[in-house]
Amino acid sequence: MKKYLILLCCFLFAMAIISIPEVHDFVFSSSLADGLCLAAPGFVPLKYASGKNNMGGYKDHVLWIPADAVTAVPEKPDVVTANTDLVTAVGSFSFPVGGLSNPIYIRCTRGTVKYDAEAQGEDDGVSFSPSGEFFYPGNETEMHAFNSLVKNTPGYLVIEDTDGKQQLIGQPGLFCYIKPAFTGGQKRADLRGTKYTFSADSNETALFLATPIDINSLAGLVVVNPAG
Repeated sequence: MKKYLILLCCFLFAMAIISIPEVHDFVFSSSLADGLCLAAPGFVPLKYASGKNNMGGYKDHVLWIPADAVTAVPEKPDVVTANTDLVTAVGSFSFPVGGLSNPIYIRCTRGTVKYDAEAQGEDDGVSFSPSGEFFYPGNETEMHAFNSLVKNTPGYLVIEDTDGKQQLIGQPGLFCYIKPAFTGGQKRADLRGTKYTFSADSNETALFLATPIDINSLAGLVVVNPAG
């Protein structure tokens, strides 16, 4: 008899969750959800496939988005149900009318886009410090004006690895900062241009965009698909 009563109580509780909005919202918006049947991230084996491409470095372009130029940015999902959710930013950048309408495209000198994510903090307080650099050549007035604007401007940086995965550096409240340093060279064969060093703070070694940005379009490139 007791077993039937338990089953009846479980059935009535399930029906209450489904049919009563207040109960449904309480269960699935509170810490009770942690103890229910929702999936959660966890450790899995890391198996590397033989013969897999693994070219280092990043493609020769970056995107810069000032924090005050957008009203919404890609972020990690509020509810994490899979390991990929830990390192994926969903959504897209939203730009208000009358301001900047797209991310700022920056073409970089070949092989100069670099990214690392070192650990920081003491035991039980470890996080990461994503950082890197890129180089823009020349002595253009537009570049020097950009340097003046970017030096103390928090924002978001997007880089793209050689596999085409786009990484986001910076999150709301944990912005990316860029420090430009110009070198004019001395000898005729010296490199001339600006080296940009960027840094941020993060709980992840990398954060990937779920919806990639069409960087070719921002660069003014037209990609022709032979099969199309």
